[in-house]
Amino acid sequence: MKVGYVVKMFPRISETFILNEILELERQGAEVTVFSLKKPNEGKFHPQIGQLKAQIYYLDDFDIKKWSNWISSEWDYLEQYSNNIWNLVNSALKNKDTSRIDNIWKSAWIASKAHSLGIQRLHAHFASLPSTIAYLSNRICGIPFSFTAHAKDIFVYDMEEHYLLEKMHHAAFVVTVTNFNKRYLTEQAPEIDTDRIRVLYNGVNLDVLQPVADSNRKKNMILGVGRLVEKKGFDDLLLALKILKEKNIEFKCIIAGSGPEEGNLLALQEELQLQDDVTFLGSRNSEEVITLMKEATVFCLPCIIAKDNNIDALPTVLLEALAVGLPSISTAISGIPEIIEHEYNGLLTDEKNPTQISEMLERLLLSSQLREGYAQKGRVVAESRFSLKNNAGKLLQMFVEDLEMNKDKTEKMNTIKAN
Repeated sequence: MKVGYVVKMFPRISETFILNEILELERQGAEVTVFSLKKPNEGKFHPQIGQLKAQIYYLDDFDIKKWSNWISSEWDYLEQYSNNIWNLVNSALKNKDTSRIDNIWKSAWIASKAHSLGIQRLHAHFASLPSTIAYLSNRICGIPFSFTAHAKDIFVYDMEEHYLLEKMHHAAFVVTVTNFNKRYLTEQAPEIDTDRIRVLYNGVNLDVLQPVADSNRKKNMILGVGRLVEKKGFDDLLLALKILKEKNIEFKCIIAGSGPEEGNLLALQEELQLQDDVTFLGSRNSEEVITLMKEATVFCLPCIIAKDNNIDALPTVLLEALAVGLPSISTAISGIPEIIEHEYNGLLTDEKNPTQISEMLERLLLSSQLREGYAQKGRVVAESRFSLKNNAGKLLQMFVEDLEMNKDKTEKMNTIKAN
């Protein structure tokens, strides 16, 4: 199976799930080519990038103003689809959508490159620009495409902003990462056959993420990991820690991540006089994060619904915490209750409730028995629900089944034409 992945930026420090998915598909025999719209600019990489076999093409290597230079070399193949290309360009011009014209040329180049490499389908991550590029390639040459919808790409933008409804109609199928997301998409697009919207959880590598016993962890170490953005709710964590401190409960907190809210969070840390209690580490790669998770006593990710409606769907760090036996606290929003079942394998609070967060942190810090129980059950949930090997295997099976179905359709059409 030869698959072309269309992504916005690859690799990206905050999107380990894409890298891990591609690596597992390769382990299971798929040949993957990556079409990345942008080069990474974060200066940090996950160490497992060295295991990647996939060829990566960066579309920002091309000067879009000189599109004729790099499209002309592909025209031997694209000429047969010239009507499709010009129809798309004409439609974009009528709508005064110049950015779509740029995307048409990129999509045409990908369509031709996919043909020359023998790629049998395209799959995009995110229902925004990457899936638009895959969709336009499909409109040009008919190559099957599918995409995975996550969070911001469906909750912040409306159904028309990135042609989401149009793409859902034309995709072979749509993957989304939680049942919560599927309910949202089916409410927004009731005309789409619900069987074509398929829930597939992101997975984590359970062979690498082995559980660590509570007795081998540092005492009273609270860990938070994530981009420093509004939806992660780290300001609520700081407010909860202030309450713990006022109760004279011993703790040290480490927050790993970087982002636009860093200045505000550091100012709040100073205002709450938590400089000696909380350390902001900055961005860390996956290997460094797992080391922290194996040292910590408790993990806390108090996600919220941001002002622009951005919301976490299925935070990978929570899946990793389950896998290494790190008891976790998060909020009962979006797909998070599909990871943590309250009072079974972790604890859930209401969003924006520092008092609740502090109470649950206190419970876990003061009870090794409670921590051990949640840790054991968390590992069981990780194995049954979030295995990278199992879930990437299911995605690969979807690709194969769609390929076989397309072959059957082609054979039937050829038979009809022959008769």
